[in-house]
Amino acid sequence: MKRYTCYLSLGANLGERGETLREALRQLSQLPETRLTAVSPFYETAPWGKLDQPAFLNAAAAVKTTLTPQQLLHGCQRIERALGRVRHEHWGARTIDIDLLYIAGVSLVNPELVLPHPYLTQRAFVLRPLADIASELVIEGRPVREWCRSVEDQEVSPAAELSDPWPLSMIACIDEGRGIGYRGELLVHLPEDMKHFRALTEGHVVIMGRRTMESLPGKRPLVNRQNIVLSRQLEGAEGFLICHSLPDLWRALGRLRAEKPQRKLWCIGGEELYRALLPYAHEVCLTRLKAVYPADCFFPPLDDFSLVDTDDREGLVFERYEAAGRMLDYRKKLLGDGNLSQ
Repeated sequence: MKRYTCYLSLGANLGERGETLREALRQLSQLPETRLTAVSPFYETAPWGKLDQPAFLNAAAAVKTTLTPQQLLHGCQRIERALGRVRHEHWGARTIDIDLLYIAGVSLVNPELVLPHPYLTQRAFVLRPLADIASELVIEGRPVREWCRSVEDQEVSPAAELSDPWPLSMIACIDEGRGIGYRGELLVHLPEDMKHFRALTEGHVVIMGRRTMESLPGKRPLVNRQNIVLSRQLEGAEGFLICHSLPDLWRALGRLRAEKPQRKLWCIGGEELYRALLPYAHEVCLTRLKAVYPADCFFPPLDDFSLVDTDDREGLVFERYEAAGRMLDYRKKLLGDGNLSQ
């Protein structure tokens, strides 16, 4: 069965553009026999073709798939419809747009699909993101990085919006009944667990709910970490960055990642936040206590995750879980390990 590497362009200029793009990427990864392998940063771009409409967020992505080009196209169109795309006018405003750009060794011209995409080498909002994941990819005899020079006059700028569809790591200490706390406090205070928590989170970003913030000693931020609180009600707290909604959080995390790409984004609780953010996590690190304690809040089940590492100690086990399909190759690029050109 033939496996294709396909490059796609994504764009949105209506609604919560960033979350729509991330949800489109998550749904792309769930297409049959398809694996999402690369995602570019998001770019803010002026409209193209029809100018009297809002600015776009654009990105490029790569997938490996055994679907035929037409099957992949139909899958992308289903995702567009699921996310509210209605085709009123050519080049008009849209909730989401997913275009197939290029498949190595494939040339098509039919009423449904033209490959390579006929405007691929003319649009900066396509080429700039594509260069982030495949700068050496050769299109019509020239690498993408060279094509980018020919469209430098077109307005495209990096967006302050997180592009990773699964940006988060989670960390928690749970008992045998999945309990994580009781009456606003941790179940137990174990030096070994505290040392493990510090080793993983120091120098990184920690995201918490209001009750978790209020449970910190003196309600002070954790040292040597960027502390973020996701809360609808909280207006301000010294040393904490407050986000009032998920879109606020994604924009804040986008800015922080742009400043220091290698910082991890840790969700540290409590129960409501774990449940809300688990769909956006690619790994979970648990300290599992070998006992049951009185508890009134609990860690959610890890139905889509697999145990990949354990460290069994006296009285506890350190465990690490990964979510199948979410640990993407492009994380290597986020950590500076090179270009993903195929």
